[in-house]
Amino acid sequence: MDLLHSRSHFGFIGLGLIGGSVARCIRRELPDARISAYNYYETKKHPRLEKALADGVLTDITTDISRVSDWDVIFLCAPVRTNVAYLTRLKPYLKADCILTDVGSVKGEIYHAIRNVGLDHCFIGGHPMAGTEHIGYEYSFAELLRDCYYILTPTDRIPEESIAWMQEFVRSVTHSRCVTIDVNEHDEATAGISHAPHVISAALVNAVRARDDKGMYRLLAAGGFRDITRISSSSPEMWKSICLANRDAILEFLQEYRDILGTMEQAIREGNEEDIEHFFATAKEYRDQLFSDDSK
Repeated sequence: MDLLHSRSHFGFIGLGLIGGSVARCIRRELPDARISAYNYYETKKHPRLEKALADGVLTDITTDISRVSDWDVIFLCAPVRTNVAYLTRLKPYLKADCILTDVGSVKGEIYHAIRNVGLDHCFIGGHPMAGTEHIGYEYSFAELLRDCYYILTPTDRIPEESIAWMQEFVRSVTHSRCVTIDVNEHDEATAGISHAPHVISAALVNAVRARDDKGMYRLLAAGGFRDITRISSSSPEMWKSICLANRDAILEFLQEYRDILGTMEQAIREGNEEDIEHFFATAKEYRDQLFSDDSK
């Protein structure tokens, strides 16, 4: 049996846009796999899970947390702090060789929780760098993950064979670009390229909203404003959780951003043409480099 097919029962706790897309990848590439999901409602159905079951993505749904003892790989796909809260509930039931992973965009908080709970022998942090402004399983699709960067942050106690399995899963099942890095490096980078931009985008929207007493801003808002603020349509609950979980890295980056913005404010105030042009020129040069490579 090849490495990838050595694990055949996948479990999901939370099944939104990213989790749903991962599950769809599994169903597409490993059609005989069993894909289970946990419904935390004991007395009622979970609409999104029922939809995934009807779609044929899920094999079954359980409300019994002890059933995770059958799962070979568990994907934690709830908000960051909800994932952390599940750890103590999961621990008594995990298989000895189970791989526990997540899809969250913050790793430090869950990494420390994993170590404190004593699950660092089975945890490999995961972060597919993909998404849309929409949330929920109903917007998920397998191709969302194709060619995106899927970051892995394994603990230092995870067996090498488990890391190798997860790397092969990322490459062969999700068709993503696998990158394995340190947990702190991950959180610092995502603060700059993902988390702080959401804060900045929301701040811009709120600034315009505060001035739009006559509706003129709403009327004239067009392509540029729409593009730069698209991410502000994301889940407020999710971004609250992310900001609290990656607080230090986000605050550090926002301070650097304020310093750069302050320099630009001064250049505009003083009418310094050279500094203003330099501000835009350096941004254009780096931005063009970011997306000039066809491999991106």
